[in-house]
Amino acid sequence: MPQEAVETIIHDNEAALLRYAWRYLHDDASAQDAVQVAFIKYVHHDKVIFNPRAWLFRAVRNYCLNLLKQQQRRPEISLEHTAEQSKGHSDAPDTELINREDGQIIRRCIDNLKPKHKEVVVLKLEHGRSYREIAMIMQATVSNVGFMLHEAMKQLRSDLAEELVR
Repeated sequence: MPQEAVETIIHDNEAALLRYAWRYLHDDASAQDAVQVAFIKYVHHDKVIFNPRAWLFRAVRNYCLNLLKQQQRRPEISLEHTAEQSKGHSDAPDTELINREDGQIIRRCIDNLKPKHKEVVVLKLEHGRSYREIAMIMQATVSNVGFMLHEAMKQLRSDLAEELVR
């Protein structure tokens, strides 16, 4: 594989993969290891990879799940990293406060989802992955991804409605 192609793939995917790995591992160094291992496996993979981005997300996910299993920890996707990254990016203090409060409500509702539903929501809404890519990453069928996303969104609507009534 030409070096410029590898550099482009790394440049285009590294930040998203690091965020994704961090959500599982809650540790910058471990997330970097997961992404590095995925890129090394990608470069040394001897078969054609038709969707490198989905393949890399799946490799990172598998690494994270294996590491958590070795550490006897349960996999849990966190949204904290996104909250920290998004602070301070608004025009007015009032807007920032409203956005922070809304964000906290949404994160709380997402945190209440089943783990697989939460993962589908993160992959779809934050990372913009297609149903097919999510299916490949999570080793599920496309229809199963659609069902999980539908169920997650239904639960989110219900939970958000309850939160707004409070």
